[in-house]
Amino acid sequence: MKLLSRNSVWKFGIRKIASRENNLTVRARMHEDPNKVFVIDDGKKITYGDFLKRAGQYVASLHQHYKISKGDRILARVSKNVDAIALYVACLRLGAIYVPLNPAYTKQETEHFVKDASPSLFVTCNESADKEFVGKVQHVLKESDLSASTSKLSPNLDVENLESDDVGVICYTSGTTGLPKGAMLTHGGLSSNAEALIDCWQFSKNDVQLHCLPFFHIHGLFVAFNCTIFSHSTLLWRPKFDVSDVIKHIPESTVMMGVPTYYSRLCGSSKLSPDLCKTFRVFICASAPLPDEVWKDFQKKSGHTILERYGMTEAQVVTSNSYSVSKRAPSVQGKPLKGVDVRITDTGSIEVKSPSLFKGYWKNPEKTAKDFTQDGYFITGDMGQWDKNENLVLLGRSKDVIITGGLNVYPKEVEDQLDQFDEIEESAVIGVPHSDFGEAVVGVIVLYDRDGDKTELEKRIIIDLKAKLAGYKVPRKLIFVKELPRNTLTKVQKNEMRKQYKDLFKS
Repeated sequence: MKLLSRNSVWKFGIRKIASRENNLTVRARMHEDPNKVFVIDDGKKITYGDFLKRAGQYVASLHQHYKISKGDRILARVSKNVDAIALYVACLRLGAIYVPLNPAYTKQETEHFVKDASPSLFVTCNESADKEFVGKVQHVLKESDLSASTSKLSPNLDVENLESDDVGVICYTSGTTGLPKGAMLTHGGLSSNAEALIDCWQFSKNDVQLHCLPFFHIHGLFVAFNCTIFSHSTLLWRPKFDVSDVIKHIPESTVMMGVPTYYSRLCGSSKLSPDLCKTFRVFICASAPLPDEVWKDFQKKSGHTILERYGMTEAQVVTSNSYSVSKRAPSVQGKPLKGVDVRITDTGSIEVKSPSLFKGYWKNPEKTAKDFTQDGYFITGDMGQWDKNENLVLLGRSKDVIITGGLNVYPKEVEDQLDQFDEIEESAVIGVPHSDFGEAVVGVIVLYDRDGDKTELEKRIIIDLKAKLAGYKVPRKLIFVKELPRNTLTKVQKNEMRKQYKDLFKS
């Protein structure tokens, strides 16, 4: 690969420099300490130097054999292993655009990504499902075959020159309507967020991060991974979250990032204790609201408070609670990160301006324009307010706000009350069509005792809620289910429940 010259580029009257220093992998200085342990994978220790050679083998293969270069899209439906990291880093070093896919996506879902991203290469861990895309994509490769062939090559350690706003990753985001949209995340945006986070969370080279998140989503792929490479620390690489596996590896770690379900399930282990967690520095949670009871239970059993933060694919991490958290108020997501500006409109809408904001939606300028204000703020779709300490308090997604009889109900407020009942394991509050009120408040409940009598319990819950909440906020109906519908990151899918119960009050 021939590197570009360090040429000046003029855009909109602004002089920009194409330079290798703008490449995320160079800005992270991954090459700085080649003997430092980068990944521990099933006991095997891989140094930064050895890993960069492995990534260099992928660079050589992608560039020489498949003619991948700057701007080409690489669709990656891959397993969570060290070679998946090497493929990702190789794409960044080449200036190619990495497009992660959930291995669980169906054929129909995958067809949309293939058509929309127009990839030059599709690397798959599911050859039987993806062989039909041969002919639709120039190259479709089985990940194990690519891994085997790259291991025979000499590493190419070149790095493509880039501008800071060159796209490094397209991450598809799904909404309640329409097909998933590709958020274009830049090398500069990814780097600036990582630098702000290691400062906010006090990451150092001595940290060992227990990584059990998926590697196809912003949480595991950017937030967790980038905090490690920018602090030159170590990843304890696990294929997935499993309670017994996490309990086993906690004594070897100092940091873990997870979603609320992870911490809820860890609380169910009799082995979770302050002594087990004595080497730990911080547990971090995001991707969904953390119930107050889980936070309190985890603190009691582990001796550690869970640090919460707020973000989304398009903006990465926006706000975070401070590193030293001694107490917690529900839904408080902390203060904006360094360089991030957050404002809340008169209607409660959260808007963000940040160096880590995405560049726009791939091939969708109309949606991009719609989601930005004229002065450059991204409209998140979330609702919030500031507390007395100028911390952001989340009230929920704007699409989740229930308008009943002309009054707004924020589901999280009702869910917090429901989750205090000893019988309730978890809850979700939604709005469904109602001929009189427009929308009616409905609580969808999972009980610890799935088979117990629910009639008297429902009456008692409603009576209790009426003493705690304004009448219009109290659910008109409770629905008891065995489990709530969730996506692959365990986030509750309220849009699915709204569809399922849309005829609940039809006569």
